[in-house]
Amino acid sequence: MLSVKPKISSSTGLLALLVILTTVSCGTINPLKQNQEELDVKIKAFNFEFESKALDRSSRFIHPEFMEAFQKNSVDFKKKVTILESDRLDLKFFMDDKPVTITPSLFEEDFNRAELKVRYQLSILPSTKIKTIIVKQEWVRHKSFWYVLPNLDSFLN
Repeated sequence: MLSVKPKISSSTGLLALLVILTTVSCGTINPLKQNQEELDVKIKAFNFEFESKALDRSSRFIHPEFMEAFQKNSVDFKKKVTILESDRLDLKFFMDDKPVTITPSLFEEDFNRAELKVRYQLSILPSTKIKTIIVKQEWVRHKSFWYVLPNLDSFLN
């Protein structure tokens, strides 16, 4: 009986080695950089859904302790507020209420809270006037997940 032995070419072996090295190196990515990237993704997703008035979807980013108040105020927000434009102004990082400096090339310190200032141009019913406000979004890490502490009052006053 003839047996067929599979041939492994040197290019296949090299490809397998590259796949293994890539997999191993992904595990060594700086966790602090991952923390900042994770937060940035969540901020963008929350703000997109929030500004689109998809408050049911954006509520997945709301800290559990603030969920009831957010859901209560979101009804008025949906009815009265129209966001025309928004701009991210400033993002600061903190570890236990102490400021942390993080540069794009150097991630030496961890953080568990972030403050984002956003400028909104909006219209609030029944007025037809355009209003500009600056809102501080506070983000906290709770049980290894980033949550926002919402403040809809600044939009409704």
